[in-house]
Amino acid sequence: METIDSRNTDKNQLPPDQISPKVVVNRVILFKNQLMRSWKLLAIFMVIGGAIGFIIDLNLDKRPTYTGYITFNLGGGSSQGGMGELGNLAGMFGLGGGAPDANIFTGENFMYYVVSKPIIARSLMKEVDTTGNFTPLAKTPSNHKDLMINYYIRKSGIQDDEWEKDDTLKNFRFIRGKGLKEFTKLENKALDGVFNRIKGETSIAQLDRKSSFLTLRTGMHAEMLAATWLNVLLETVQEDFTEKQNRKTNEMLKLMEARRDSLGSVLGRNDSNLARYIDQNQQIVVAEGQLQQSKLTRNSTFLQQLYYGAVQSVDNLKLSLIKEAPLFTIVEPVSLPLFKEAHEPFAMQAGLLLGLMLGLVFIFLRQTYQSIMQS
Repeated sequence: METIDSRNTDKNQLPPDQISPKVVVNRVILFKNQLMRSWKLLAIFMVIGGAIGFIIDLNLDKRPTYTGYITFNLGGGSSQGGMGELGNLAGMFGLGGGAPDANIFTGENFMYYVVSKPIIARSLMKEVDTTGNFTPLAKTPSNHKDLMINYYIRKSGIQDDEWEKDDTLKNFRFIRGKGLKEFTKLENKALDGVFNRIKGETSIAQLDRKSSFLTLRTGMHAEMLAATWLNVLLETVQEDFTEKQNRKTNEMLKLMEARRDSLGSVLGRNDSNLARYIDQNQQIVVAEGQLQQSKLTRNSTFLQQLYYGAVQSVDNLKLSLIKEAPLFTIVEPVSLPLFKEAHEPFAMQAGLLLGLMLGLVFIFLRQTYQSIMQS
């Protein structure tokens, strides 16, 4: 009998790595009783978490953020033929091999160029329609025009955020028609503040790895401000890009125009001298007089050839400017209304939940510690 009882006892015992349901139920009951005895401690944890969340909610920026974007394609602007254009487009998005291109308009260089300080500063100093209508600026009444930077200062919230404690900057406005090189120390300080904020709100990225489309994106607290900024920035990029891309051709064009004008003046004086000489010496048949007339005629013919060549060169350079100019094609313009992202306060609810979880963990650990000490 003793042998049989010992065998039954051994069968009823569980392996060391398993827990019986009875033990689990007992532990749950013990934990429940511990919770009922420690409800004040649990409430303290929840109150602390809720209070911290409430303070975070008070300091949370509840203003909505409007996100807008422009998708565009950059093409053309190559004088190297078909293979040159394909090579430039491939290099622009890092599809080509070899060493990195030093051109600022290729690859990651172009991404940095778009949001660089010279481009953003030039964009901020442009006049815009403050009513939010995307009509030609020439048709906008003067009382609805203002610098983009002044429009941004009024609508972006920078006066209440970064400049809240600086009364000088808070009430500062930029003057129209003043160049960046003429700025005072205060104007440069205000420009730097606006630049640092607006650069963080603006980004550019490739739409898809397999496409050449680029997306210019921004997120601001004012809807019309965000839409206006995207249009102004892209317009400035196109202007500056074209100027830099065609700088050598423009220099050659200025040189050839000056040469054309100079040759035209010399040719005009020579023709006037020739006509006056013919009028004054119509009856003279002396060889010396005929030699002078022949010399003036030869000079006129030579100058005409040079002048016509210069005129043709100027025309060719103007055609080259059109051919080499980059083509910005807007695939998706700014579409109103912009996407609105509301910032609802939730830190208090999260604090209550986190306090509850920490309280439960603390009570469980304390109960476990007490059990270990008792055993």
